[in-house]
Amino acid sequence: MKAKRIEKLKNSTPIEITGNEITPSDDLKEYKKNALEYGKSLRGTYTNKDTGTTIMIGKSGIKEVLHHDYKDVEQIQSIAAIPQLIEQSIYMDTVDNEDVDKNPQITEYQYFVSGLKIAGVDYTVRSVIAVQSNGERYYDHKLTRMEKGKLIDSLSGITNPGFNQSVVDVDRKDTKLISILQTNYQKPTNNQT
Repeated sequence: MKAKRIEKLKNSTPIEITGNEITPSDDLKEYKKNALEYGKSLRGTYTNKDTGTTIMIGKSGIKEVLHHDYKDVEQIQSIAAIPQLIEQSIYMDTVDNEDVDKNPQITEYQYFVSGLKIAGVDYTVRSVIAVQSNGERYYDHKLTRMEKGKLIDSLSGITNPGFNQSVVDVDRKDTKLISILQTNYQKPTNNQT
């Protein structure tokens, strides 16, 4: 049941990185190159504790993460957390590949969500796993600058309405995350298991 997965996410411990794992640079292109180089050491397979699924990190997953939002330093820094994101994220949803022409080898995408702290700043991370005939591989992730519990509460109507609106306004760029966390969510009551 999705409500239980969302509650599990809300209660999970966030992943923490310092933000200094990848050699920083004031030049964003150089910083991105440093992240690609760092990413080489991450290639391999990791197992998600929530589902038991083995997921591979390859060159294309690192490049995809850096392809968008690469001007955000935190997106670059988050490359260092990919193994932990795979291992500790909570499974949320699976969607069929609707663009088979673009990615014919992918049958579906699995969405996982976790909390991440970079140098003490909270983010919610939506990770995407591509399911292919030869196994699952890390496809991409996106950061939302808000602690996962606060984001979940705001989307489920637990906090005041003004706060809800500000979350939606702030995070229009990741409507998929908002959709995943809102779909069929009900705050568990004492009557629910």
